[in-house]
Amino acid sequence: MRITCDVIQDLMPSYVDGILSEDSQALVKEHMEACKECRKMLEIMKEEQGKEQAQMISSAASGAQRRAGEAENTGSAAALKKIRRKLIIRRVLTAAVAVILTLIAAAAGYDHWYFNEKYMTLENSGMYVKNNSLYSSNNLINRMKVQYTEDGKTEFVYAIDAPYAGTLELKGDDMLLQDFSKKTEEVSPEDDSTPETVTEVYYMSEEAGKKSLELTELEAKGDLDAAEKIVDEMKQKSKLIWSEQEDRNTASSMLK
Repeated sequence: MRITCDVIQDLMPSYVDGILSEDSQALVKEHMEACKECRKMLEIMKEEQGKEQAQMISSAASGAQRRAGEAENTGSAAALKKIRRKLIIRRVLTAAVAVILTLIAAAAGYDHWYFNEKYMTLENSGMYVKNNSLYSSNNLINRMKVQYTEDGKTEFVYAIDAPYAGTLELKGDDMLLQDFSKKTEEVSPEDDSTPETVTEVYYMSEEAGKKSLELTELEAKGDLDAAEKIVDEMKQKSKLIWSEQEDRNTASSMLK
């Protein structure tokens, strides 16, 4: 049976695609050897197929490149968003830290101002002794400080000024701070009474105040001999404003 050109040309697309069976491929090859026209058509078909494949490859490559570009652009956009987000977060954190530091500095400044205690001399404190009692012409509420020695015999008083203490000016009569004739068993009374062990009262100088810190440490350690020496130094640097002995002498002289 002779195979016509029409049959071979119908098989050519499948032959070019390589999907024919071995027998069909053999028929096409055999026909091509004898038919110049079909060989030419096969060459044209292969050429067209090559162009189509090249175009498909080019399109695929362009698509891949485009997708890669889009992916790159998407990645760049995502990276840019990420960087911007980090910058925003960093700016917010920087602003928050700045606010916190400002508040801390303000609080520290407020504390420094509010609790900034200043030593007051005896004259500035307005303290004076009259009729066996300690008075002040100023408002010493939250200003008067008291320290007792370990044996309770010596009392050191002084005054400080600070914003938290309020107004220094006293309205009305002078303030009674301590009644030396009003004795109490309390070691550190909160009213105007005096511990029964106290025999002398000094207005502590600023220099003696520095020594008082050392005195507290020595008394805490139980080194009473060294503490006694510090007390003597503090007395020398401070002013005696009342003593039980002087009060007795004054009372005796008034009886004579």
